[in-house]
Amino acid sequence: MRRLTADITWALTRLHLAGNRYLALPFKELPSATAERFPRVDTSRATMVAMRDGTRLRTDVYLPADRTRAPIGTPVPAMLIRMPYGVREAYAYMPAVGRYWARRGYAAVLQDVRGRFGSEGVWTPFAHEGEDGWDTIDWVARQPWCDGRVAMSGESYYAFTQWAAAASGHPALACVAPGDMGLDQYTLLYEGGALCLSSTALWACDQAGRGYLNPYRFDTRHLPVRDIADAAGLPAEHYRAIVDHPARDDFWAEGDRRDLLDRVEVPVLVWSGWYDNLLPGTLQCWTELERRRPDLRDRRRLVLAPTDHETSCDFDGRVGRIPIPAGPRSWDRVLEFTDAVLAGEPLGPRVRAHVTGEDTVRYADTWPPPDAVPLRLFLRADGELTPEPPTPDEPPTAFAYDPCDPVAAWEGRDPWAMTTTLTDRRPLHARADVLVYRSTPLPDPVTVLGDVRASVSVATGAPDADVTVTLLDIWPDGYAQLVQEGIRRLSHRDPAAAPRPVEPGRVYRAEVELGAGGHRFAAGHRIGVELSGSAFDRWDRNPHAGRHTVHHDGKAPSHLDLPILGGRG
Repeated sequence: MRRLTADITWALTRLHLAGNRYLALPFKELPSATAERFPRVDTSRATMVAMRDGTRLRTDVYLPADRTRAPIGTPVPAMLIRMPYGVREAYAYMPAVGRYWARRGYAAVLQDVRGRFGSEGVWTPFAHEGEDGWDTIDWVARQPWCDGRVAMSGESYYAFTQWAAAASGHPALACVAPGDMGLDQYTLLYEGGALCLSSTALWACDQAGRGYLNPYRFDTRHLPVRDIADAAGLPAEHYRAIVDHPARDDFWAEGDRRDLLDRVEVPVLVWSGWYDNLLPGTLQCWTELERRRPDLRDRRRLVLAPTDHETSCDFDGRVGRIPIPAGPRSWDRVLEFTDAVLAGEPLGPRVRAHVTGEDTVRYADTWPPPDAVPLRLFLRADGELTPEPPTPDEPPTAFAYDPCDPVAAWEGRDPWAMTTTLTDRRPLHARADVLVYRSTPLPDPVTVLGDVRASVSVATGAPDADVTVTLLDIWPDGYAQLVQEGIRRLSHRDPAAAPRPVEPGRVYRAEVELGAGGHRFAAGHRIGVELSGSAFDRWDRNPHAGRHTVHHDGKAPSHLDLPILGGRG
C-alpha cells in the first residue's frame, strides 16, 4: 500500500511539473537587483553538440536580442552551465536562468550532461565531465555569437562540472563560479559518522537513471538502512555500497576529487549558504584551494549567504522568521564577479559573509575571519547556558533514546530547501529525550561568524550512541529557531580513525561540528542549545536503544564554542 501511495503521489507530482514546464516556466523570471542590458532574448537555438567520441549532448542557447527579438550582431562572452537535472525541466528552471544571463549581455549555453534527459550516452556520475567540459567549451568559443571567452556557473553537481572543466585547462575558459558542492564524496554523504539520509543518500539513488526516479518510495524509516533502496524498488547497488562504508576507507579514494584543485588556474568564485547541506564540502574546497595554490589567492573569492541548496530565500526573502533585505541575489553575485573578471577590474574583498539578523555583509581576507574571538558557553545541569564553568559536583542529566521514536524534526521536510522549514522548535522541547539549555537574555547583540563547535561529555548504556547539538536563537516570546546543527556518532568519535567500540558507562567526549554560521543574536534574545540522540531523517538514526547521560561537572564539562565578532556586545 505504501508503494502504491508513493507511485500515485509521484504521478501527480510529475503532472504538476509538466504543467509548470509548459504553462509557468516560459514566464518565470529570477528575482534580481541588477539591471537588464538587453530587452529581449532569442531562444530559438537548440542543438546537439558532439563530443570527441561522437556522443551528442543536448544544448540550448539563449542570446541577447534587440526589441524585435533579433540577436544582436556583436559577439558576446558566453555563460556555460552543464547540469544533470534537465535544461528544459521545471525543477531547475533553466529557461529562466538562460533568460537572466542573455538579458545581461551573455550568450547563455545550457547543456544536459552525458546520459541525462535529452543527451546521448551513458550516465556515469562524475566520470566524463573533464573531457565533455573541454569539448563543449571548445564548441562554444568557436560559435559566431561568442567572442571567444567562456565563463561557467551553477551549483551542486553543476559546480562539479565547473571544477572538472577548469582543471582541464581550456584556454577559452575565463572563470568559474561553483556553488554548494564539495569534491570529496565522503564529506558529502557522511557527517560526524552519520549518513546524510534524506539528502545526499537519496540523491545517490536518484542518479541511477536518465531522468528523475520516484523519491516518494524512499522510506527513511525502513530498517535496516542498507535495504531502503531495495525495499523501494530503486537502483540500490551504489546506495548499498555507500551504507557499507560509513568510515573513510579505501572505498572512498575514487570519489575524492580534490586533486582537481591543483590544476585550477582561472579565477574562481566559491559560494554557498549557511543552510546548505553541502556547506562543509564547499568550504573544504575553499580551504584546499588556499592550501594547494597560494600563488593564485588573488584570483579567488568566497561568498557565504543565508541561503539553502535551493537558494529559497532568494525567492521568498526569508530565513524562517528572519526577513532578508532586498539586494543582490545569488546569481547577481556571480554576475558581479564574472563582469569584473572579463573587464579586468578589481574583484573586491576576498571573503564576503552575509549575516542573518544583521542585514549587513562582513568582509575579510581569509576564512574563518581572523578577528573572531571565541566565546565558550557551558551546558549546566539546571538547563542554563553560561560562560561560567560548572562546579566540580554538578550532577549529570540523563535521557532515554528509542530508535523507534527518534526526534524527527526533519521527517517530511525538504532538506534541500532548509530555510523554508525553519519553524518554531518549542514543540520538540516537550520531549523527554531533548535537553534544552538557555542563556540569560542578552544585554547587547552577539554576532557569530565562523565555525561553530560543541564538546559534549556523554556516557551511554548502549553499544553505540549519537549526540546531536542544535544552536538556537530564542526570541523574547520564546520562539526558537535553528541557527546551525551537527551530529557525532560515538563509534566514530575519532574522524581520522576506523570506528571503535563504545564501552557502556564510560564517559566520552563527543566533538560535534555544527558547521559554519553567520548570525546575529539580537539584544533581549537568548542563545539556546538542544541536545539529543537523533535528528531524523536529516541523518540516519542510531539503531541502539539506551540511556544516555550528559555530564556537566568540572572534570567532564560540556560546552558550546562560538566565534563572535567584536566581543560580547
